[in-house]
Amino acid sequence: MDKPVNIQSDAAVRVESTLCARFRCTKSQCAACAVVCPVPGAVRLAEEGAAITAACIGCGACVSACPNGALRALEDDARVAQRIRERVQPGAVFRIACSRAQGRADLVLSCLSRLTEALVLEPIRSGAAGVELMDPDCSACGLGKAAPQWEKVMGFAEALCASAGLAPERVARLRVTSGKAEETRLPAQAANSRRAMFRGLAERWKASGEADVSPAVEAEPGPPEPFREIVQRHSANPKRTDLLQVLAALPGATVASKVVLAATVPLAQLEVDSRCVGCNVCETLCPVGALKHREEGATYVLELDAARCTGCRVCEVVCYHQAIHVRETVDLAVLFEHPRVTLIAASRRTCRACRECFLGDSAELCPACRASGDRRDAIARRFFLGGNQSDRS
Repeated sequence: MDKPVNIQSDAAVRVESTLCARFRCTKSQCAACAVVCPVPGAVRLAEEGAAITAACIGCGACVSACPNGALRALEDDARVAQRIRERVQPGAVFRIACSRAQGRADLVLSCLSRLTEALVLEPIRSGAAGVELMDPDCSACGLGKAAPQWEKVMGFAEALCASAGLAPERVARLRVTSGKAEETRLPAQAANSRRAMFRGLAERWKASGEADVSPAVEAEPGPPEPFREIVQRHSANPKRTDLLQVLAALPGATVASKVVLAATVPLAQLEVDSRCVGCNVCETLCPVGALKHREEGATYVLELDAARCTGCRVCEVVCYHQAIHVRETVDLAVLFEHPRVTLIAASRRTCRACRECFLGDSAELCPACRASGDRRDAIARRFFLGGNQSDRS
């Protein structure tokens, strides 16, 4: 099957399909972006993955909701984080508001649902005493459908603070009346230094001689890249990368265990049982490249990079032998400690019956042949014992 890599750039939000769970696996039921989108028809889910239509207004809720970082806003997370760093006053509380919140805020966004966990914790990393999200009662807002997303992000940020040994109260909700938010102006010297930075970048770009003012020539469209080749590549998840960088730099952090329900966070801990045959389908289709295998002589080893796993469950649904299971709980400490977890280590063998490879230390038959043999034995026993009771009636 051939599928093109779809990176949309004509909408307020673009999609990198190779990170989309639905693109990697048609069995995936992920609909995180569509669930939080407040605009009917702005997100379309198809076999080729998520697509953003012209109805999109750029609120950013889908960007925050996608655990794999497949959705990117025009003002990406790096630029929003830079705006935060420019406005942080060390030792003060940093306030973030939506455009409908009455009062003055350090950062104003069109909707709080644009926030990710990394952006909520960025002020604390930069020296703020805490973060307050100004809530003007989203039930009266036309974007109210997206409100559960920023509340979920806030809860995750609080749990991360607890896991880092920081007071969860450093991330708080501030009830305000509806009105119009006013963003605090930057000091004049900060604005000047920013202009100087961009001026310097422009000058270096001109000096490099790489500026090309000639008309762009549209490239001839080539044949679509085969899907089997596309999925061999694993793009970095920028959303998780940003979060790990923020967590690593939190001042005063002392990592402690914090176990939460896996269903409430974009994270998971996996288990693999003896039915695994080492086919590597889970590794290939994992959107974020959290699974890796290696061969040590005759031993097959499958490892999980726990900090990169987003709990999208693609590995679980694509496993033909149903050998992969997502635990009900997960310890947030893995985001600080970055452990590589060995899920299975076993000898690779060849089935005596079907000649297919499988994993095991003593069995001569693969799991499929053992299951088929068990079914044949059960049928034979019923036959020689006179059949089922239902057969005699």
